[in-house]
Amino acid sequence: MNQLTQAATAAPYLFDPASFEPDPHAAFAALRDEYPVIQTGPGQYLALRASDVVALLTDPRTINPEGEAYVAHQGVPEGSAARLLRDILLFDNGPSHRAKRALFAKAFSHGAMHGARSRIRTVAARIMADMPRGESFDFTAAVAARVPSEMIASIFGLPRGEAAWFSARVYSLVRSVAPVYPMDVHDEIETAAAELTDYVERHLRERRAAPRDDLLSTVLARWTERPEISFDSLVIQVITLVVAGTDTTRAGFAMLVALLLRHPEQWDAVKRDAGLIPAAVYEALRYEPPVGSIPRLAVEDIDIGGTVVPAGSVLRLSTLSAMRDPGLFDDPDRFDIARAGVPRLHAVFGLGPHRCLGEMLARIEMEEGLAALIRTAPGIALESAPRLEGYGGIRQASPMTVRFD
Repeated sequence: MNQLTQAATAAPYLFDPASFEPDPHAAFAALRDEYPVIQTGPGQYLALRASDVVALLTDPRTINPEGEAYVAHQGVPEGSAARLLRDILLFDNGPSHRAKRALFAKAFSHGAMHGARSRIRTVAARIMADMPRGESFDFTAAVAARVPSEMIASIFGLPRGEAAWFSARVYSLVRSVAPVYPMDVHDEIETAAAELTDYVERHLRERRAAPRDDLLSTVLARWTERPEISFDSLVIQVITLVVAGTDTTRAGFAMLVALLLRHPEQWDAVKRDAGLIPAAVYEALRYEPPVGSIPRLAVEDIDIGGTVVPAGSVLRLSTLSAMRDPGLFDDPDRFDIARAGVPRLHAVFGLGPHRCLGEMLARIEMEEGLAALIRTAPGIALESAPRLEGYGGIRQASPMTVRFD
């Protein structure tokens, strides 16, 4: 045992992560004061305090978990899901990560995404125009799910009529990156991975034969000029972007609208002044982040507030806890779109070389979606609010009932 380990205390072991589900914010607040890190399983740790979470996002003693190690550690059975998880951008580092990211970096840059805003605005207007009138309906399913999937379809050049099909498979596939792999639904994840692989491969081969004016053709042209990864890997990276751009925005947009409707004075303020929309998006992502934690791998022993996380451990950085930490935000349990003094870079998107590639797309999707909703249904009423379920990974939005006449 080295001196670092001897000097540190052991992290508490969480025997029942399900105990977080009733109110994860209250659970984290109770733990955060006493423990900087908790242990969620063998070799699995969760950092809770904002100061540690923000610093560890760029700490050279941590890297992204490597796909091969992630699959082995989570016990993912061999098949389409395991092949995808071994190669996705999320679980990669160094030159390989840079080569994969470079294929998409220009297309998802601030300038490119602002150039796509008018297209996104058109999609948002169409979705809001389709909302049922004079009856109660599930906003999460009827609107929030369509916003990212149809916008992703528009940008990538996928048929709008297929958006519901691929988004349903995305919702299944994202369960593979939960803090604990859900073996009970592995067959569903495996089927989704196989079907999405076939789907994206077919569209890329079509672009290869006949390029179009869309993002898939652009990415394929870049790959053809500099094929630093295999074609099979290219397919997987496109799936990664489709997944990342679909499910998190679905949950985030549903919660954005629900939070504003639960705070009528802030809903009225946004209706009066569209310039408040970006701040409302920022605050909703802080208050209820759709990504509950960001995974890292400790490459050496790390002392976090007196607790040693051993080298080789999976260290998840809890955005869910950090975003409600009074050390980072004043009165953090208050939803306030006029909040002052917030960090310029939103930690929910990560930091450093692994910062979310689709950040600007997600922000613009939510901004244009909210603007279109205000124009179409300023009197929309919330009948039942959604919950974001899960304490780590990509969180899922429950149904949300609304009505407008």
